[in-house]
Amino acid sequence: MDWLKSVQLALNYMESNLLEDWLDNENVAKAAYSSNANFQRIFSIITGISIADYIRCRRLSIAGDEVVKTNHKIIDIALKYGYETPDAFTKAFTRFHDITPTDARKNPTQLKKFDPIFLTIEVKGGLNLGTKIISNIQSIQNSWHGENYHFNAVARYVMGCLGEMSLADYSLIAGITGDTFTQFYPLGDIRCDSASSFYLGLHNYDRVFDKLGYHSESFSERELQSNREHYINKIKMSIDRGVPVIWHRRGPTAAIVGYESEEDVFLYLNTLSSDQTKPERLVIDEECFNDDEIYRCGWTIVNNKKHDISLKEIYRNAILNLPKLLTMKTNDYIFGAGAFRAWANDIENNNIKDLSNHFSYEMYVVNLATNSGGCQEFLEKAQELNPDFTFLEEVRKQYRITNYLWNGGYWVKDVHSAQEREEMKALYDDYNLETLGGAFGCTNETLNNNEKRALIVKQIRRFADCMDHVVQILNENLPTI
Repeated sequence: MDWLKSVQLALNYMESNLLEDWLDNENVAKAAYSSNANFQRIFSIITGISIADYIRCRRLSIAGDEVVKTNHKIIDIALKYGYETPDAFTKAFTRFHDITPTDARKNPTQLKKFDPIFLTIEVKGGLNLGTKIISNIQSIQNSWHGENYHFNAVARYVMGCLGEMSLADYSLIAGITGDTFTQFYPLGDIRCDSASSFYLGLHNYDRVFDKLGYHSESFSERELQSNREHYINKIKMSIDRGVPVIWHRRGPTAAIVGYESEEDVFLYLNTLSSDQTKPERLVIDEECFNDDEIYRCGWTIVNNKKHDISLKEIYRNAILNLPKLLTMKTNDYIFGAGAFRAWANDIENNNIKDLSNHFSYEMYVVNLATNSGGCQEFLEKAQELNPDFTFLEEVRKQYRITNYLWNGGYWVKDVHSAQEREEMKALYDDYNLETLGGAFGCTNETLNNNEKRALIVKQIRRFADCMDHVVQILNENLPTI
């Protein structure tokens, strides 16, 4: 079992560094915490291919995609994939694909594919005659690093298991969904823990993976119930490929990572568990289907890649979508500045009297606190990849102001300079939502105190003003689409 984990670790490491010229047997062995000679032998036994051949085949496989899908010069592609001359690249390419790069551009369907290897573990014995679990078992979510949105964390885990290490990025996925930017407030009976869980809904999660270039399929518990064998086999096939299945359930999103083949029992990782690497059991029986929210619960299976998309384009599209997302309103919810004002109005009108019976007050605080600093990494990367988006620095500053407004400018990832913190202190005084008692640990006594309630309402409305500025900056600077 340990060797399987080490080999999968090495496979992930190679996928993350596939185009680096220093990638070789020795460095891969070091990444797996093993000696070079011993690990090469183990790797070949488990995968059926040597480390060097794996690197070569993967490079030539994705080089083939670049040859037929771009107009890049062959010499540039050759250098990118580690070949010193076009002749050397052409010889290696032809041996692998049985066609020259030039001819491949005329006949792209003749190219061969060498996909990333993913390992599965099959355990036999005892009363359970067949348990299968993916090899890449790891903690999914790290709330200490501000990873407070469960779907984004599980989606990141899935992309990592697919070998898409550049896309296996929590900040990236939280930016695509908009969760890391968007305050929410429910206007109806629906209660969720992130913006995407309001506006996407079960069958629309496929849009997230489409933006990453992947096919995916979502289905509800009711759909599974109506065609049980079909959908259970789909989930098992994904596990056999080494790819977790996303489980949208009554509670935080989880990841299906294994199954017991003799029964309809799945094994899943719970993002709220104290030990996220120890799978729990989900028994598919009639109790699964006795719930009013059966249409909101279900599964998403991420399948094969359908097209390449650059990181530049992914980040750019997410920014282009922000004005719409930050002003979204339906009968069930409201986002952005409107969310803050709706929340402030309910506090001001004393509609939130008993926090013990109020589902989401602290969730709203988690939302604003997470986003105040959590969006900075995405915005910084978006500006780096899209140099014409210089206005994103102004957007970043508005979110830094919200960071100051909620706790004085301190967060797990401190986003302020000392000078900026002093500037904000001069503008907004030195009290904040936390010192006012309106953040984590807010009490009924605080909200029922007229003076304290008025100060909390004033502070929350300042957050709304920041979101108005964000939308204004975006609308004034984004290209028309």
